[in-house]
Amino acid sequence: MHYAEFKHLAPDDRPQSNALLTLETSVEDIWIDYNGHMTEWQYYKVMADSGENFLRAAGFTEQYRLSGYSFFSVEGHMRNLKECRVGTPLRIFTDMIGYDQVRLHIYQYVVDVSRDITLATGEHMMLHVNTNLRKRVDMLPYMKGCMERAMRNWAPNLQPKGLGAGVQARWNACGPQSSN
Repeated sequence: MHYAEFKHLAPDDRPQSNALLTLETSVEDIWIDYNGHMTEWQYYKVMADSGENFLRAAGFTEQYRLSGYSFFSVEGHMRNLKECRVGTPLRIFTDMIGYDQVRLHIYQYVVDVSRDITLATGEHMMLHVNTNLRKRVDMLPYMKGCMERAMRNWAPNLQPKGLGAGVQARWNACGPQSSN
C-alpha cells in the first residue's frame, strides 16, 4: 500500500495546510438531536458527502462509474470532539492517507468556521469495486493514476492526531462502577 510518510505526530486535530476542502455547509435545524446539538448521523452524512467530493476531485468521474466501477465505504471511525448547533458554518477537509490496487484510506476534519475549531474527525477505508459483479477488483490504470496524483497533492505531512484511533474502553475516566 502506498502510504503518506509522516515526519511527526500532529500537535492537534486541526486540518493540515495541504488537506483538500471537500465540503462547505451550515448546520440545519433538522440535524439537531434531543440534546440540542448536531446528531451523529449527520456527522457521518457530511463526511460521506465530503468523501464523494474527494473522489470527484481526485478524478473519479460519472463515466468511470457508468463503466461499472465505484468505491464502497467498508470501514470508518468518527471522533466527536466538540458540539455545534443550528447555523454553525462547517468546512470539511480531507487528507489522502494511502491506497493500493483495491483500497483507499482517507482522513477527514469537520471544522466550525466561526470558532475555528475541529468538531469531529473521521477515518475511512473504501474498496474499489466492480458494480456489476458486486465485488472488489483492482483499480483501472486511469484510477490508479488519479490516486497517485491525490497522494502527491493531499497527503498530510504530519500524522493526524486521531489516525488509527479506535473505540477505547475508558472505564476509569467514568469513575467507580456500582454493582448494585
